[in-house]
Amino acid sequence: MARAAREFEVLDAHMRVLNRRNLLRIDWALPFLVVVLAALGWLTLYSAARSAEDTFYVRQVAFFCAGAALALCIVCIDYRFLIWLSPFMYVVIIGMLVAVQYFGARGGGSERWLELGPIRVQPSELSKLVLVYSLTWYFTLLGERIRRLHWFLLAFAIAAVPMVLIIRQPNLGTAACLGPVLLVMLYVAGCRWWHMGLVILVGLSFVPWLWWQVYEFDPNLDAEARAAHDAAAEFYELKYYQKMRIYTFLNPEADPRGSAWQTIQSMITVGSGGLSGKGYLQGTQTRLNYLPEHHTDFIFSLYAEERGFLGVVVIAGVYLAFLLRGLQFARDCPEMHGTLLAAGVVTILAFHIFVNIAITVGSLPVTGIPLPFMSYGGSFYMTTMMCVGVLLNVPMRRRMFVNE
Repeated sequence: MARAAREFEVLDAHMRVLNRRNLLRIDWALPFLVVVLAALGWLTLYSAARSAEDTFYVRQVAFFCAGAALALCIVCIDYRFLIWLSPFMYVVIIGMLVAVQYFGARGGGSERWLELGPIRVQPSELSKLVLVYSLTWYFTLLGERIRRLHWFLLAFAIAAVPMVLIIRQPNLGTAACLGPVLLVMLYVAGCRWWHMGLVILVGLSFVPWLWWQVYEFDPNLDAEARAAHDAAAEFYELKYYQKMRIYTFLNPEADPRGSAWQTIQSMITVGSGGLSGKGYLQGTQTRLNYLPEHHTDFIFSLYAEERGFLGVVVIAGVYLAFLLRGLQFARDCPEMHGTLLAAGVVTILAFHIFVNIAITVGSLPVTGIPLPFMSYGGSFYMTTMMCVGVLLNVPMRRRMFVNE
């Protein structure tokens, strides 16, 4: 324990309530960008609520406030102490993911939530941030030893455990997020290039596996046959609805009123916005419910329909500024713990931003990836705001490592 304390400087870690002095050290540019994105999300959800007869935006404001409190808690604690606790957090999140397999609440055709009294928790969302902390602990403990192949491969084993458990829910979108996080953090940690190249070749080998999954796929099975297909599928096989998403992405004309409906309607919705949009609260594709899930996974389509190309450029610019600010924190941090944390968190958010937008314009198959600060959802919003807290924590403690 004493050695671990020396490795991660726990004895020097400062845990104290946020005071005026700490407030002066917060990088206020990042919270400003967060508030801008959150406000755009509230306005867009208010528009979505007009067609759904629900107050999504009210609950989203509550999620933001709760998330801001969580972010503030993270800012109050020295990130080196949280890194030191990460092995314990990793064990807890694995236990929660296993519990989902047996006691999870079903929703959307999968088991993703644990009901803890009145609270509903989605462990797969928390696992993304826990993995960032765990990999930071692992890479900083190894140092230069990450350049050895066996230590390099062990990092994949650390990420594979939660990834496999998440895939079994099934929740392919969240599981896919863990891969880029691992690769980026390996690069930042200083792994060998040929090791990374080997991983890329292995990743490309999954292309034949995906082809095999949809080879001779029958998109016309009835509900009973689909259920029998899923029941007989091995653990390495995709569920029927996942195969259908890939199949209709490659052949959207095969099922334009079924599985390809979301993709086709999303592209129509985005394109109908034109240059300047139809106007706030004037979206017809979404108001008439042609596009399902326009308050969650396809909220960007609603935004593009009402604000047009110019509005899309604005929000893309705000997102880009947010991500670049996070990368600047990673670059300017004088020690590896903070650099790895910031890089991992930025990767989580960048993955969600780019993949969600790519799905809405038909460039990727539908996988259920929400858009940060915009899509409705409690667990994802909490994770997003916790990521903001981690990012703010890194530059706040620069003075502990350099004399300014």
